[in-house]
Amino acid sequence: MDIKKLLKIARLYYEMGLTQEQIAQQEKVSRATISRALDAAIKQGIVEIKIRYPLNSIEDLEEKISKKYALKKVYVVPVIVSYPEIIKKDVGRALFRFLEQIVKDNDIIGISWGMTMAAVAEQLERVERTGVKIVQLNGGVGKSYFATNASTILEAFTNAFSAVPYSLPVPTIVDSPEIVNVICSDSRIRDTLELASNSRIAIYGIGKASIDSILFKTGYFTPEEYEELLNKGAVGDICSRYFNIQGEICDKYLDSRTIGIPLNLLKEKEYAIAVAVGEDKVKSIIGALQGGYLNCLFTDEITANAILNYQERGRINESS
Repeated sequence: MDIKKLLKIARLYYEMGLTQEQIAQQEKVSRATISRALDAAIKQGIVEIKIRYPLNSIEDLEEKISKKYALKKVYVVPVIVSYPEIIKKDVGRALFRFLEQIVKDNDIIGISWGMTMAAVAEQLERVERTGVKIVQLNGGVGKSYFATNASTILEAFTNAFSAVPYSLPVPTIVDSPEIVNVICSDSRIRDTLELASNSRIAIYGIGKASIDSILFKTGYFTPEEYEELLNKGAVGDICSRYFNIQGEICDKYLDSRTIGIPLNLLKEKEYAIAVAVGEDKVKSIIGALQGGYLNCLFTDEITANAILNYQERGRINESS
C-alpha cells in the first residue's frame, strides 16, 4: 500500500475517530487490510504513539532513605509496569526534570557511562542553557567489542544542554599506576580530569560487582582476577572504582590503576547524583551510601523497598 493511502487510513482512524470497520466500508477493502495498514503506519513512523502520565514520586520511601543517609534529594518512582527497561525510562525522566531545575548557565556537569546512564540519556530533551560543559568522569574505552556507550551518552547530554563536550578517550583501567601517570600527564587528559574535579554536578550509575558487570564484559578482568576482587568484598563500583559494603575502596592497587575522578571528590560536589535501579543492586547502593559518595539518589519503588528491608535486617555490617 502506498504512503498516501496509509496516511489517509491513519488520519481517518486516529484523527477522525472512525472504526476499522467504517474505514473498510468507505475504502471498499477488508477490515484485515485496514488493520495491517494501521500497523504499517506505526512501523514506518507515520503514526507515533506516546503514553503520557504523571510521574509522582513515593514520598514516604524518599523520606525514610533521605533521613537514614542524610541525602539532599531522593526520588523514588512508582513501578507501574515491572519491566527493567520501563523502570529505567521512568527514573531517567524523573532525573531529567530535576536537571532542568538545577542546571545553570556555565555549569560543568560530570557524567559516567553504563547501561543505566544510557537509559537516562535517552530521556533527555533540549534545555535552553549557555556555556555548559559536559565532561566524562572516567575513561570510557572498552578492551573488547562490548560497547560502553560512553560517546553516545556524552553526545546526548551535550545536545540536551547545547554544551561543549570533553571526553576521556582512554581505558578506564590500565596495567599499572605508572601508565596512569603517563596518560594523565598528557595536557588534554589532564585538563579534562581537572574539569571533572571542578564539576558542580556529577551524575553516575552504581555498578554491581558481578560477572554481568560491563567492566568484566569489556575485558578489564580475567575471570580469576574478578573472582579475587569479589573475594576482597567488592559489592559495586562508581566510575570504575570498586568499594565494599562499608563503602571502602576494596583494592587500593586496582584503584591506583583506574583513570577518572577519585570517589572522595564526589563528596565535595554540590550535586552528587547516583542513578540505580534493580533489587540486585541493593548491596551496591548501600555500599555507596555508606561511603558517602552521593547526596542525591534516583531509584524506583522496588529498589527503595529492598534498600530499607535490607537495612532493617541489620545486615549492613556484612562483608559480602
